[in-house]
Amino acid sequence: MEEKELYEPVKKLLESKGYQVKGEIKDIDVFGVKDHYTVAVELKTKVSLKLIYQAVDRQKLCDKVYIALPKEAIKSHQANLRSFVYLLKRLDIGLIRVTKDQASLFMESEGFDLSKSRAQSSRKKQALLKEFSLRESDENIGGMKGKKMTHYREKVLKIAQYLYEFKEKSPKEIKAYTGIIDTPNILQKNYYLWFKKVDRGIYTLSLMGIKAIEEIQK
Repeated sequence: MEEKELYEPVKKLLESKGYQVKGEIKDIDVFGVKDHYTVAVELKTKVSLKLIYQAVDRQKLCDKVYIALPKEAIKSHQANLRSFVYLLKRLDIGLIRVTKDQASLFMESEGFDLSKSRAQSSRKKQALLKEFSLRESDENIGGMKGKKMTHYREKVLKIAQYLYEFKEKSPKEIKAYTGIIDTPNILQKNYYLWFKKVDRGIYTLSLMGIKAIEEIQK
């Protein structure tokens, strides 16, 4: 689908809402007016940063700005659709979806309330602050890929290093030595598969655990 094929469906949609519509007014793909209220729509066949730049630029001139995309373009962006829609809401840009000869409002934006968004994310913020305060090491490098150090991983490492040195111990002994309160839970869940139970209430390192500690010690 070409950009020009998006025009008629979008025009019909705006006209159904009472707008007078014309195309290519001073580089704006679709321009609508209703009682002195102005609307701009940018037509594109795929999601791009350039599209966002253009939509933001149109906000300097118009009361409301939308971007219009073919259904296929939105579908191809499915993996990041939630983040994309959130970005548009933050920027107060609406999204129109075009399917063949019909356009529909996919997402309307009515002004972004940052305070409300932060309130809804308060739990995540508390988890962020908790991880920051509990993390002892600072070996993660911003932008790094692969395994990253977390407070949970720090605790697992302490237990593993203790078992690497003392071979077989009970959760009570490990807890007393390392000071890690949730030692029993960590051993039972065995998230990294580093531990194995050798007897009732006795744990040691698995081959994976031994390998992990030896790689760290290199």
